[in-house]
Amino acid sequence: MSRRAAASAVLVALLVTGAIGVSCKPPPEATADADKGRKKDGDGDNHGDDDAPKRPKAPPLPIEAERQIRALQAENAALQRALTTGVREDAFTGIVNAHEHLYKLKDLERYLPAARQNQVAVTVVVASPEFTIMGKGEKGEPGMSENLKTLLEAQRAHPDELVAFATIDPKDPQKLERLKQHVKDGARGLKIYSGHSNFYDGPLLPEDMKPVFAYLEETQLPVNWHINLAKFMDDFEQVMAKYPKLNVMVPHYGVAFWNPNGPALKRLSDLMTKYPNVLVDTSLGTREILLNGMAAMEPAREKFQTFFSTHQDQIVWGTDSVITGNPEKTVGWYDKVIRATRDHLEKDVFSTELAAGYSKYWEKGRDGEGTYQGLALPAPILQKVYVDNARRWLRLDQKR
Repeated sequence: MSRRAAASAVLVALLVTGAIGVSCKPPPEATADADKGRKKDGDGDNHGDDDAPKRPKAPPLPIEAERQIRALQAENAALQRALTTGVREDAFTGIVNAHEHLYKLKDLERYLPAARQNQVAVTVVVASPEFTIMGKGEKGEPGMSENLKTLLEAQRAHPDELVAFATIDPKDPQKLERLKQHVKDGARGLKIYSGHSNFYDGPLLPEDMKPVFAYLEETQLPVNWHINLAKFMDDFEQVMAKYPKLNVMVPHYGVAFWNPNGPALKRLSDLMTKYPNVLVDTSLGTREILLNGMAAMEPAREKFQTFFSTHQDQIVWGTDSVITGNPEKTVGWYDKVIRATRDHLEKDVFSTELAAGYSKYWEKGRDGEGTYQGLALPAPILQKVYVDNARRWLRLDQKR
């Protein structure tokens, strides 16, 4: 028996001899602090737009002993499945994760095993300023370029699995020259943050950005442009009217998933019909943003099913979990994130341990099993979302 298997067996024995016949729903006397130890190492993962619904103070959690037991049970079950099956059987192969961030090269040690186990063959990692990854600090240079150095090193180490995107600061007078140098150094796409509420400080099409958009349109460089379309749709429409052939992807459904009955989602659909080269990704965000986002989409399930059917050639899958060294982010944690983001698209009803009763992200009012209603999309659409659309957007099948 291997050391890892032996350790797993010991853990099973310890759990079996413990008092583990408890309900997954938190007991009324629970008092643990939901935020205790949440962000060690300064991992802010600042990926929600500032108009996202504010999560109320977390409800009391199960007593600490029960929470630890239940969490260990779940981790052990995941470990046993991995030891037994290795790469799990999957209806899809060659999946492309179109949206991730990476803090340090060593942090891939936790993400890549989970990605491989879930048939994720390629992951796009986008350069980020310190503020985006840490939740504080600068929002431009030199952090953007420093992070790109890490991404390029990671891409060289895993050339078939990682695609590195640069980013630029619109206020940088050398932005076009800097972008061209980044591409020369190996960047294969561009992330733009100027449509994020935390970065927006003026129109999306200032005069000195026009040469950048002209370059992007001419080269067809893949672009991931975070835009809160509920706030900045008029700006974005002006950009597309002037540069209609931009190879651009707007993540998080243009942040329209928070209010699917508002005008943003309808305007997004109209824009995508007018410009077939405009894509969106399915990422919602990390931690509570992911869980609350899936909950926000539940009442509008049929609307999103129609959206996917209408724009099935313009949607890519992404996780946006933010790959850092936060102690919480184990291989098992990334596995849960990947499974939740996929189950949300694939299944009619699914459960995720991220939202279960023992989790610090459990939300008052939801069942203790972490159950959600998914979109149950048909396999031909999922094949496009997981593989075909992203490969076309990234131009993966073109010789470099």
